[in-house]
Amino acid sequence: MTASNGAKGVHRSAESASLSPQADETPDRKERALPVGGDKGPLLLHSSPNYLFWCLHKTSMSLVTEELERAGTDLTPVQYAALTAVHAYPGIDQGSLAYVIGYDRATIGGVIDRLEKKGLIVRRIQAHDRRARALFLEPAGEELLPGLEHKVALAQARILAPLAQEEREQFLATVAKLIREDLPHSLRS
Repeated sequence: MTASNGAKGVHRSAESASLSPQADETPDRKERALPVGGDKGPLLLHSSPNYLFWCLHKTSMSLVTEELERAGTDLTPVQYAALTAVHAYPGIDQGSLAYVIGYDRATIGGVIDRLEKKGLIVRRIQAHDRRARALFLEPAGEELLPGLEHKVALAQARILAPLAQEEREQFLATVAKLIREDLPHSLRS
């Protein structure tokens, strides 16, 4: 099923319409439209893994951001990931935190700076290496985190909503396999 949105070479399929199961709840969200090709035929970009994962990444980050905003926080998905990792690994250093959450080592400092300014984490000098800083949740971070877990779980459910339960499990297992195969390379800085 294809419905034109009025733009030449653009369609909205039943499949792409299902990407946003709660579209009625977010009327300001733009309709997702996928180009079907130009004068020279189909655009191969739209079937490439890199492009599709990039689009999925943008969609998933948007959904997590929406739920974090609904919870009344001004946290980004990366800040939430950092908080959960610091909670799971109290005393983790900055480089290890970047590795654990799959974030760039060169820019994780800015994430930590913002969380520290919000009073959610604290840096402490490590006894065995005075140049390194250990990260811990502040009481405000400890209090905030449990209330966000449900909201982020809602976003996760929204991301996978178009898939049947069996498809969800297979999709997650397949993506995890792809990431594990390339993990050391993708996290090098």
